[in-house]
Amino acid sequence: MTHVIKISGYEVDHADSLQTLISALSSINDQVVLIHGGGSILPRVLNAIGGTNHPAAAEIAAMALRGGINPRLVAALTQHHLQAIGLCGSDLELMYLLPKSDEPIVRFEVLHYLLEQAWLPVLAPLAMESATGAVKLLNADTAAQMIASALSADQLTYIVQTPGVYAAGRRISGISGRQCDRYIKQGAFDPSYTSVVKAASLAAPHVGRVRITDLNGFLDGVETVVVA
Repeated sequence: MTHVIKISGYEVDHADSLQTLISALSSINDQVVLIHGGGSILPRVLNAIGGTNHPAAAEIAAMALRGGINPRLVAALTQHHLQAIGLCGSDLELMYLLPKSDEPIVRFEVLHYLLEQAWLPVLAPLAMESATGAVKLLNADTAAQMIASALSADQLTYIVQTPGVYAAGRRISGISGRQCDRYIKQGAFDPSYTSVVKAASLAAPHVGRVRITDLNGFLDGVETVVVA
């Protein structure tokens, strides 16, 4: 079973969360693709240069992801006998952008090959612009959605800081893409969850099962399931 998992990068910054992540990955027999966000490192770096409008923002973000979070995460997984391999979307043109397009194309056959060889790809959300070779920072939630959809993954899991998505103080156990859109327009969700909910709803028609949960919920089955 192919399982795409997206984490924020928070897990790399906190030893307890990292250990729980490792335990979760070790407990499943799925072929896993792990996509990570920027954790606490990326916002600090971007804030230091004045934000994403800086001309070198993408290059600096790539350095923070490839030189910071990605190798630290790969090293931790490898130390616990998981066959992790660190990559970003621009490696092997795994994710590339055509001219005048903001939607990356995924070379899913490369990921299929790595999974068949029992590797655990750990991907930083970077893509290459095909015309210029420039590296572009992607939204990690969107990157996970695109990869899971391209792979026709059996499962896509978004790891967040709560065991699912909440509205009016209550966890939603299941929600459709149409309901997601309506709830977002109504402002029913915490704004920090808008990106992940949108990405999950877009992935739902193409992926066997889409869920949003935290690390403990991942292990215990407490989650929000998003359906088409």
